[in-house]
Amino acid sequence: MKVKICGITNEEDADYSLKMGADIIGVILDLNVKRHGTVQLIERIKKMHPEAQVAGVYTYMPRSVGKEDYVQLHFNHSPEDIAYVKNVMGKRVISVIDLHCNHISEKITSYLNAGSDYILLEDRDGIIKRKPQLMGLNMERIGIAGKIDSRNLKQLVELNPDLIDVSSSLEERTGKKSFEKIDEFFCSLGERGAIR
Repeated sequence: MKVKICGITNEEDADYSLKMGADIIGVILDLNVKRHGTVQLIERIKKMHPEAQVAGVYTYMPRSVGKEDYVQLHFNHSPEDIAYVKNVMGKRVISVIDLHCNHISEKITSYLNAGSDYILLEDRDGIIKRKPQLMGLNMERIGIAGKIDSRNLKQLVELNPDLIDVSSSLEERTGKKSFEKIDEFFCSLGERGAIR
């Protein structure tokens, strides 16, 4: 299981998250979102941690991409969009599916068939309430997001997702991570909490 810490807006939070065990750092590239970053921030993270995996989070189809490893399509997109990012832009893809939409199973299948590296199932009201619905789902290449924190993590890990995405639950204020909350989160994952 991989952990993605999203909504990173500064190098200090990226550095601490990576040292504590984050597998992927998410930087939102939409200036209209409060916890946004920039392509320059991604470049600085990659310079500081060349091995780091960084996702550029897009709320619209990007025309070009930078140094990010993943392009996260955080909007209603098509299999053709996925294929374009993979084949033309040469990036890995995280496809987000809002669990409030219809035809979720069909979307998962079409996105996986189009080449998404991960499907991120999101409920901004809290993914924990979706646990009964997700039980029994094959979670290979499937991740979960939505108000995940150290208090509900153990229950959600029982779903065996390939990816867990956390963001606002690790903040002390919008756009600034709390190192204490990051510590609590990784400690609840066990050995991963040790600084590498």
